[in-house]
Amino acid sequence: MTKRYVSALAMGCAIAALLAVPGVTLGQTASGAQGSAARIVAVGDVHGNFAGFTGILRTAGIIDAKQQWAGGKTVFVQTGDIYDRGDTQRQALDLLMRLEGEARRAGGRVEALIGNHEVVNMLGDLRDVSPAAFAASADGRSESRRTRAYDDLVKSAKKRGQEGAVPARDAWMTAHPPGYIEYTEANGPRGKYGRWIRSHKVVVAIANTAFMHAGINHTFQGSLADVNRVAADDIATWDAAKEAMVKEDLIPPFATMVETIAAATAELDRIAKTSTSPDSPATRQYVARLQRTAAIEKSSLLAGDGPLWFRGFALWKETDEPPFTALLGRLGIGRFVAGHTPMPQMPTNRNIMNRWNYRVFQIDTGMLGGDFFKGGRASALEIIGDRITVIYTDSREVVVAGSGQASPR
Repeated sequence: MTKRYVSALAMGCAIAALLAVPGVTLGQTASGAQGSAARIVAVGDVHGNFAGFTGILRTAGIIDAKQQWAGGKTVFVQTGDIYDRGDTQRQALDLLMRLEGEARRAGGRVEALIGNHEVVNMLGDLRDVSPAAFAASADGRSESRRTRAYDDLVKSAKKRGQEGAVPARDAWMTAHPPGYIEYTEANGPRGKYGRWIRSHKVVVAIANTAFMHAGINHTFQGSLADVNRVAADDIATWDAAKEAMVKEDLIPPFATMVETIAAATAELDRIAKTSTSPDSPATRQYVARLQRTAAIEKSSLLAGDGPLWFRGFALWKETDEPPFTALLGRLGIGRFVAGHTPMPQMPTNRNIMNRWNYRVFQIDTGMLGGDFFKGGRASALEIIGDRITVIYTDSREVVVAGSGQASPR
């Protein structure tokens, strides 16, 4: 998945150039009563920064000093990528899961959306997981679990005549540190976090605004419901195929995405060589799932122009505005709010940016900061009727003047 590693410098320069044109930068200042319009607050990529996450939630009035829900009837949207890079993703996940119930009891709502880093963790691509995140999953039995897991791996490989493919014990232990087994279990379909993530959506529309992690290409002809339906089906198919391969002793439960794809491909080759055609509905279903697993990188979950990876909202040229406008019309919405693509440092901080007369808001401001996102800071976007405000922990700015009343439909 080389598209995951596009040069950050090149991308930042391209975004900065696009956002320098008229109608793109933030600017308007206005005042007005909030009125009775519903309040929506959106926060983008957290990437394991619990302190930054709680800081902006307090500033935006979503939680209080004790990290309890304080948003009343506010709808809080988190656009995905709680996971990876930072050391405190588990605390952020636990908080978000708890706030769902607290918000509901207060008459508010939490919409926690699936991002690409949630997806890769479900699939077993763990290259961006912080060592601290593995360590946080470890317990007193982690060493015995690792030992047993390696012994089971060797036994399974011998059974298939592939023991030569198993790495040496020391190398395997280094690649699977304490907490690794527990971490993958927690993110599996029956795990605490995996089960929770799978119950959520990729995109949600509230009033006339669609919130999601990455974006939708203007060539897309379906509906927002189709985006969620296809992603859920792709996840369920992967889970079912992996479970079947574990039962057949083809892979261990903690197999990585690469290992799972390789096993699916090998199993398809074996079936093709030993059978002229699937001889039962169950076998046909198994083969179909294996085929989709082997081609997972072309699915809605991993495709570069898919809804979890698309960067067009930030990188489209100004000449792409007409097809974007047509996309909004087909979907029946007025704007998108998305994360995924960190905004460039301009000049010292990363700011929430917008395009095309406030019809796209990019809210990934590199909250994690540090060496990952220099100049990054926590931010939130507040929408109250027809008024839109950008919130940082040290300031706020009304960027779309309005009365705070609900816009006419």
